[in-house]
Amino acid sequence: MNPLSRLRSYLELDVTPDLDGEAATRRSNRRRLRVFLLVFALVLIPGLLWNFLRPAEYMATARVQITPGGALPQQQAAQPGAPAEGSGSGWAETELLTQVQKLTSRPLLEKVAETLRIQGHPLPDGDAPVQLQEMIRAVPVNGTEVVELQAVGTRPEQLAVALNSLVEASRGEMKTSYDAAATETLAQARREAERLGREVRERRAQLEAFRGQNELLSPEREENDAVARLKGLSASLNTATEKAAVADARLRALRETAASGKGSLALKDDPALAGLVQQGMQLRDQIREMERVYTPAFMEMDPRARSLRARLAETERLIEAQRVNGLQTAQVAAQEELSQARKTVEQLQAQIAAQKAGLQKFSSRFTQAKSLEEDLAQLERASRQAMERAARLEASERSREPVYTLLESAHVPRAPFRPDYLLDGTIVFGVAFGLGLLAMWFVELFHRQAPARAPAATTTVIVPPQWGAPGHPANPGPAALPGAAPFAPGMLPASGPAAMLAAAPQPLPRELGQDEAAALLAAAGEARFAVALLLLGLTTEELVALREADLPADGARLQVGGPARRVLALPAWLAACRPAPTGAPDAPLLRDASGAALSAADVESMLTCAALDAGLAGAAGISAEALRHTGIAWLVRQGLRFSELAGLVGRPSAEALAGYADLAPDGPKRGLAEIEPLMPALRHG
Repeated sequence: MNPLSRLRSYLELDVTPDLDGEAATRRSNRRRLRVFLLVFALVLIPGLLWNFLRPAEYMATARVQITPGGALPQQQAAQPGAPAEGSGSGWAETELLTQVQKLTSRPLLEKVAETLRIQGHPLPDGDAPVQLQEMIRAVPVNGTEVVELQAVGTRPEQLAVALNSLVEASRGEMKTSYDAAATETLAQARREAERLGREVRERRAQLEAFRGQNELLSPEREENDAVARLKGLSASLNTATEKAAVADARLRALRETAASGKGSLALKDDPALAGLVQQGMQLRDQIREMERVYTPAFMEMDPRARSLRARLAETERLIEAQRVNGLQTAQVAAQEELSQARKTVEQLQAQIAAQKAGLQKFSSRFTQAKSLEEDLAQLERASRQAMERAARLEASERSREPVYTLLESAHVPRAPFRPDYLLDGTIVFGVAFGLGLLAMWFVELFHRQAPARAPAATTTVIVPPQWGAPGHPANPGPAALPGAAPFAPGMLPASGPAAMLAAAPQPLPRELGQDEAAALLAAAGEARFAVALLLLGLTTEELVALREADLPADGARLQVGGPARRVLALPAWLAACRPAPTGAPDAPLLRDASGAALSAADVESMLTCAALDAGLAGAAGISAEALRHTGIAWLVRQGLRFSELAGLVGRPSAEALAGYADLAPDGPKRGLAEIEPLMPALRHG
């Protein structure tokens, strides 16, 4: 068994690439894209057609100020109690809103339609006032007396003429209608004042006649005879009742005094008794004076003293007798007084009872008279108000007329009012985009794929040391494997057993962007020529093997030797960057300061320096193979046939082609004449 077979059996590698998952992903992506584009187009195209096929509409505006001069004449006539001038905010707002409604009334719009027809801006066939009502609207400005008229339509000139005609027609209509209403209102106010005056005179005569028939001398109740008589009788009855009560109480008191035997009349009620009491007091005073001067014995013997004592005893007897007689006399007088008071009360009550029937009749007639007086007062008040209202209407007829002022006339609009094509188009685009995404998600909901297979396990190949040991019997050496290079112990050789790994997928080198490639060329300096050739697809071996004979003096073509011989077209600017020729055709095209050909390590060092100077990210990882890969990727991404790739960059390995196949676009491939072989970074240097 040869060494290659023994190595394969020892490693038992499965390096067949699994591309089923990648193919399924590409198919799924293509399906998503088709669904999205289909729904996006189906929604976007009709939406944009609807948006841009709509006619542009214009809006013309005019502003008028309607200043109410007073209350509406109809309102003043309908409400006699309302203020004549009607200058309150309620009347002003009502009149303003009424005038706003009149601005779009059918009679005015018929006049506007006739004006439009005369001036050469006729409306389409149909009901012209209805069309104008749809076109024109009046909008009051809050807090002001200004009304904004707006007209919207597709003919700008027609809009301006319509608004200006409406302003003129409404001004004339307002003046005509107000003059007619004011004249009629004034006449109605005068008729109302005359009618109320006649009713006042009739009611006053009726009231006077009623008073005369019923002896109602005064409109005040207390000033009439019947009421005065009844009032006097009531006062007398109260006085008599009080006297009877007093007499009864006195009689009771006298009887109680007489029954007890201890009481007596008051001295003020019996003058004789008062005289006797006064005489007895004087006699006692005289006796006490003598007792102070004389002894009792002398007093018994003194005739004057005995006389005074006798007179005092007689006086006391008379006083007692007078007390009894006085009580009897007082009782008789009190009884007579009580009887007289009761008779008086009975008489007054009889008189009051006789007067009550007449008083009831008087009260009824007096109430009727009061009702007549109140009705007359209301009629008089209404008559005065009617006369005042008529006088004010006649004096301030012009001041109550509304003022119609044109603040801003309508002009022909220049810019469309609506629709907003840009905004609506953006909305349509967003809706189409969203529906496309929704449809793509909905389709993918029913195309769920089976779980992807787990990627093949990565096998780490560890070669036993005896494979690389010198003199090992299994080591075929350079002669056994032609073209094989020596290798260190523990590593696979560059060819021979490593050839079995050719089918294993290998990661592609780093691909530079066009801005990175341009920055690298700008910072390369003396290495610019080498960098440009590597971007054209040359390998390091081909680059260091170039001779001066491979590049003619004009620098338009480059002859690349080696296994992949080819001729490359160079950009015009690259000729200025070529190294100075030495005149020897076999001299190296790229050489160092001593004239020796550059090595692969020198090229890599130059690239690293240029990448660092350019400030590229990951500059240490930018190699000659990365530049060659960037050039090949540029060609493959344009859809170049892989069969024509060798004429520009040589023949890449099979594993490299497998990686480049993923970079190629779907669909048929293109020829060399159909693509741009120079990337943008190489076109201008």
